Amino acid sequence: MDQASGGEDPNKPSKKKSNEDEGKNKKLNIHIKTLADDMRDRITSFRKTGMKKEKLLIQHPTDPLSIQAELPVPQPLFDDRSMNLSEKEIIDLFEKMMEDMNLNEERKAPLRGKDLSTKREMVVQYISATAKSITGSKVAGGLRNSKHESTLSSQEYVHELRSGITEEKLLNCLESLRVSLTSNPVSWVNNFGYEGLGLLLDALEKLLDKKQQENIDKRNQHKLIQCLKAFMNNKYGLQSILGDERSLLLLARAIDPKQTNMMTEIVKILSAFCIIGEENILDKILAAMTIAAERNNKERFAPIVEGLENHEAQQLQVACMQLINALVTSPDDLDFRIHLRNEFLRCGLKKILPELKETEELDIQLKVFNENKEEDSIELSHRLDDIRAEMDDMNEVYHLLSNMVKDTGSEAYFLSVLQHLLLIRNDYYIRPQYYKVIEECVSQVVLHRSGMDPDFGYSKRLDVDFTHLIDQCVDKAKVEESEQKAVEYSKKFDEEFSARQEAQAESQKKEEKIKELEGKIKALESQIAAGPTAPGAPPSPPLPGGAAAPPPPPHLLPHLHLVAALPHLLLLSPVTLA
Repeated sequence: MDQASGGEDPNKPSKKKSNEDEGKNKKLNIHIKTLADDMRDRITSFRKTGMKKEKLLIQHPTDPLSIQAELPVPQPLFDDRSMNLSEKEIIDLFEKMMEDMNLNEERKAPLRGKDLSTKREMVVQYISATAKSITGSKVAGGLRNSKHESTLSSQEYVHELRSGITEEKLLNCLESLRVSLTSNPVSWVNNFGYEGLGLLLDALEKLLDKKQQENIDKRNQHKLIQCLKAFMNNKYGLQSILGDERSLLLLARAIDPKQTNMMTEIVKILSAFCIIGEENILDKILAAMTIAAERNNKERFAPIVEGLENHEAQQLQVACMQLINALVTSPDDLDFRIHLRNEFLRCGLKKILPELKETEELDIQLKVFNENKEEDSIELSHRLDDIRAEMDDMNEVYHLLSNMVKDTGSEAYFLSVLQHLLLIRNDYYIRPQYYKVIEECVSQVVLHRSGMDPDFGYSKRLDVDFTHLIDQCVDKAKVEESEQKAVEYSKKFDEEFSARQEAQAESQKKEEKIKELEGKIKALESQIAAGPTAPGAPPSPPLPGGAAAPPPPPHLLPHLHLVAALPHLLLLSPVTLA
């Protein structure tokens, strides 16, 4: 079983960073006071890449009546003092009133637009009503409630919880307390304070320690969780719960997939803690889940994965995926994020994911899970690129690996890997292919596209025969070499063929020129044979005896020979002519 990633885990990467690093890694910039369900759902449904969320600063309070002390002692409505309050005093008290009512900025805006007279009336009425709810008198006979309309003060609830009432009365008390914690102002919650919170946690711990739980015990557990949820629905309550070291452990112990409604509320509370809690809240939650799992001899994430298997409880499935996303995306360290995700996958999440019925809400959570998994896979691949760029010296890489595994459990395996590499045959074709296959295997194991570690517990030995793969690689290498030579020969053939075509085209042009010149020669011969004739002159009489025409004059003979030789000169190459 994986241990909690708190201070006791030496293998967990340190989360301490400089202020500069923290400034560069802010994922979320949120300011939350009221942890409404819809807001929790929205927060745990997205993550900005490469950004570190800015968590709400939690300062554990030392004075549980801090807000109550800021309000003035109640006075009769519209007495002289209330009418004599200055405008600044009215505005200050009005702001404290809205703060005590736990209103967000959106709801404060229209109230701030009220006129001064209305604000004065609201302040006086609110102070009077608040004082009555805090200092209300106790009535004999215990709780005074009808249809969950509580009239008890916060201290009267503390008294009832401390008195050790029966299970049935405890159920009624908790239901009434839940309504009061939800409907009363923050000052009422402050007055309930650490003492009231401690009594709620005591009651929850007592029920969890019971070996045989009755139905009433399970109902009381659920009511206690609802009271804790209502108690932390403001800044003071959130601070108080995170300040009690028992709260996270008891919440983790109370996770029970058989009680779907209660578990849904618990995992939503834990998701909210991951998002807006203290800087080391993730370590505390993981430690609490680990301790709770060890008590039941289970994997620490087994109840969360089991909750996902309940297809009849869709809200529980959504809440479980929210918690998974909140836990996995919270760490800044890439290795730790991958470690948590793989732990969930090994715990059964890998098998469940394809079987989940996608609803609109669940689809959002599944999309967040897959997107973050892909982002981490890409980041891990980029790490390989950085290693290749910065560490390209084989000796440097070897010495670094040797120092990393020295005196660890990995040293013997690393040595065995090197020894096996020495057995690769020194063959021109074989050796490169062996290393190629080994590199591919290591790449697929370390940078697996599924984003999860191999199932190391499946088999002690990897029963894979790579002989046929090696033979195929060798044959492929020979084929690639032959193909390379064929490409070279094909290239030479194309060059020779192109040159031959160009020569044939040039020869054809020369033949056409020869025919053209031969035609001109024949025309000139015919013209010379005919001889020049003067226009209008009578033809000369024929020679006596029918003698042939005299040969051309001697001075024309060289020209005739040159004309006859021209076609043959055209066939000579330029080099010959030169």
